[in-house]
Amino acid sequence: MRQTLFYIPHEVAGIPVFGLGWALGAWLVFSVIALIALSRRHGWTSEVQGYLPLMAVFGIALYALLPMLETRPPGIEPLGLPIRGYGMFVVAGIVAGMSLSIYRAKQIGMDPELINSLAFWMFMLAIPGARLFYVIQKWDEFRRDTLLETLGATLKFTEGGLVVYGSVIGGILGLYLFSRRHQMSMFEIGDVIAPGMAIGLAFGRIGCLMNGCCYGGICEGWPLAITFPQHASVELGHYSPPYAHQLTIGELHGFRMGVDKEGRVTVLSVEPGGKAETAGLQTGMQITRLNGKEVTSLESAQRILLAGSPTISINADNISWTIGALPARSHPIHPTQIYSSINATLLCLVLWFAYPFRRRHGDVLLLLLVLYSIARFLLEAIRTDEAGQLGTALTISQLVSLGVLAVCIGVWFTRLRQPRIDVTAAPAAPALGTTQK
Repeated sequence: MRQTLFYIPHEVAGIPVFGLGWALGAWLVFSVIALIALSRRHGWTSEVQGYLPLMAVFGIALYALLPMLETRPPGIEPLGLPIRGYGMFVVAGIVAGMSLSIYRAKQIGMDPELINSLAFWMFMLAIPGARLFYVIQKWDEFRRDTLLETLGATLKFTEGGLVVYGSVIGGILGLYLFSRRHQMSMFEIGDVIAPGMAIGLAFGRIGCLMNGCCYGGICEGWPLAITFPQHASVELGHYSPPYAHQLTIGELHGFRMGVDKEGRVTVLSVEPGGKAETAGLQTGMQITRLNGKEVTSLESAQRILLAGSPTISINADNISWTIGALPARSHPIHPTQIYSSINATLLCLVLWFAYPFRRRHGDVLLLLLVLYSIARFLLEAIRTDEAGQLGTALTISQLVSLGVLAVCIGVWFTRLRQPRIDVTAAPAAPALGTTQK
């Protein structure tokens, strides 16, 4: 993993890069040039005018939001804006998805400018949707003392924390609004962009690998298993997500901690032959004190372990042991990010070659949602970064997968009553700047 590729410096030649500085000036020049070029090519149409809000949003972000995202370690000068591996692969996925969709549009005689315009609509709703889904799911991790601090933590999406289903919901909403604006079938254009959405996901999952999120469970003896370093950010002292997970549930110390049916903090398992077992720790033992501190909940116990002490003492029964020092890397785990990327790549190929065989508009888009829901449900079984929800062992993503699958099957059966299309006919999509009557 490599969370941070490099830093954009805080200032150049004594002038800030962000805020009222270099980046904002460059964006204003670019926006003026882009508007002049678009108006010369298409005229001052409503579609060209539609770029103005987007340009304004980016300008506001450069002025007010990006300075909040700069890394500012306590006691030293700001390091600047971190360019994350996760964010770079998300951008690469967007570019790859757009390129593939534009190629398909040219193949079938659709105006490729529609894809460019649609991409802005989907992007502006998909990224906030993905982030909102994640923030709601893990609200306690984002809540700060002030509204401004909470907003800053929420906006650091380039560090990870985008849920695919949130982006799918936001992206589909963007597709719907765009198709309504242009009076065209959202299913028709959805079939065109479906393979691009899948390849974008493939790149995004490699970004998850760079970030260390969306990790799998312990995987001993599997040749594809991977380990993660102790620290994701040495300068800030942050643990990598898989390492922090294994540390806070006790796996790095030779046991696994959780809660029983009554909600009491309990030893769920003990590593056979390990130091914890030798010290007398047994499965099913309740934990009331940990390293001399009272345990009132699983979260309180996890905070104690997060301190990173190599020595563990449990309760007042003289059960204590030490591992000498924390390991430099995590235990081997399933590379679920790589599994997901391979799955998305194969899904892209299936959708690409399925397009000529579609019988109704929407077949390819629905096939994407159905196959992804099934694959995601299965992959969640070997991921350990999400807990069960609603009193079940199913994660929120598995529950959403079941919901999406049910909706897609219902829509598919409803559309079976629609007449079949002629796949050799030219698309009915209008050119950019025009509307159908």
